[in-house]
Amino acid sequence: MELLYQLGMTNLIIVNIYFIGQMILLGIFYNSLIKVRSQKIFIKTSLAIALLVLAIQFYRTPSEFLKFNLFEITITNLLIVIFALFHLYNMLTGDKIYYYTSIGLVFYLLASTVFYLIGNLSIGLSDDLKLLTWMINNFLILGLQFFILYDWIKNFSKKTVF
Repeated sequence: MELLYQLGMTNLIIVNIYFIGQMILLGIFYNSLIKVRSQKIFIKTSLAIALLVLAIQFYRTPSEFLKFNLFEITITNLLIVIFALFHLYNMLTGDKIYYYTSIGLVFYLLASTVFYLIGNLSIGLSDDLKLLTWMINNFLILGLQFFILYDWIKNFSKKTVF
């Protein structure tokens, strides 16, 4: 980030790479957890279609890769939410593996997507209101981390008997 700042560039290219990478990695993660064949096909197909659509968008308008791309943020985050909801649905009658992580992801991604979507609308708002929305988003990130930590403690930390 510091290098980009020194070069007079924005970090938006890294943000775009982050959202695409997050979608791919969490898509692979949920694909490995889900056992229902039709859901696995949906995950693989939707990942491929989303990547194809984004590649076409970036090919046709390369400047979108250097902007705050709301379409990309929306499609990547909502696909992850759908994958997590598949997993939560499948856990209704089974083991609760990555339960709290999935709940945290759904809650955080839905809320942060709304913040990103209204982010461009908030350009004309006061700096205090803009700061408030980003502080709430930071609080949501912290909440997600606590969900992940709780899930890890509950399911994966070594239990010691005294």
